[in-house]
Amino acid sequence: MKKLINGIEIELTEQEIIEREQRQLISRTKKDEEDNIIKQKEINKQSALNKLKALGLNDAEINSILGK
Repeated sequence: MKKLINGIEIELTEQEIIEREQRQLISRTKKDEEDNIIKQKEINKQSALNKLKALGLNDAEINSILGK
């Protein structure tokens, strides 16, 4: 791997490569965590809607509660 400094390509040191890979891994992990949070919120919302319907509320009533 190389880096560009003042227009000159320089090979990355082994330590720089390790640090770069660690930053990329952390970034991917954070993205995955954010995606999981979004998915879980969607699952929770659908679960809540299903429970309201199971209680006998119709779509119009549910939308009224949600302010739609």
